[in-house]
Amino acid sequence: MEGSWLDQFNGHHITILTNVGSDERTDTGTLLRIGDGWLQMVKDNGDMILVPSTAIRQVKLLNMTHMVPAAEKDTLPPLDTHIYEPHAQRP
Repeated sequence: MEGSWLDQFNGHHITILTNVGSDERTDTGTLLRIGDGWLQMVKDNGDMILVPSTAIRQVKLLNMTHMVPAAEKDTLPPLDTHIYEPHAQRP
């Protein structure tokens, strides 16, 4: 089974901002896993928490150790470099 693009952030130090009703909360720690509608992290104080994705407003990546370069993609079709000569003799 192919992993999610989010798997590249496992192990990163993060801060999550959550909203539940009118209660806004911030937690900081190490991201362990994202999947099946949940985020699992170990807080800096050692507590392990599971956060439902529906409560997450924002995830901040802290202390990024590497940057993933953007993939360069050519979206234009290849050019036809053939020169059209309507009266040219065929060999």
